[in-house]
Amino acid sequence: MSVWPGKYIIGVTGNICVGKSEVCKILADLGAQIIDADIVAHDVMKSSSLVFQDIIATFGVNILNNSGEIDRKLLGNIVFSDKSALKKLESLLHPTIRAKIEETILNYQEGVIVIEAIKLLETGLSDYCDSVWVVNASYNKRLARLTERDNINIDEAQNRIHMQGPQELKLQRADVVIENDDSLDATYVQIWREWGKIVLPK
Repeated sequence: MSVWPGKYIIGVTGNICVGKSEVCKILADLGAQIIDADIVAHDVMKSSSLVFQDIIATFGVNILNNSGEIDRKLLGNIVFSDKSALKKLESLLHPTIRAKIEETILNYQEGVIVIEAIKLLETGLSDYCDSVWVVNASYNKRLARLTERDNINIDEAQNRIHMQGPQELKLQRADVVIENDDSLDATYVQIWREWGKIVLPK
């Protein structure tokens, strides 16, 4: 449960391309403050961060772009094809990401705060949450979205999906499941219904 008086924390999670960002945009329109763990990760990986040198020491200077920053696509090509490499990267990033998110929650105003994180459950970020929302979509829908979004072929998209833990494990730990296979209107109705149940802690 949340330990912040006056703040209700929702954790939004689900595997790649289920539509977490769409759900969070709707929540933002309803008045929630959004913390995107992926944006936090971007900041953590910048050359000015303490973690940067550890990442370079682990994966080599070949992952740098011409500006001396980490090329996320090059790094992604490595970690999305090797589970041990992905675990190494996560072990470097997650503690700092978690600390940054906690700091952000502390600094945010009272109200509903949403943490959007694909690894919400695996990293313990769910410990901060009053409610865990898992966004769900069919395998075929996720595959189609991923190939279109990242302009990759089916084989590469399937590999990225299979590199993640089963979506079913997330669903088992959900307080709320948002089905996002159909229209955005149908998704909105589900979110609006759950939004009406929120009571801010005193």
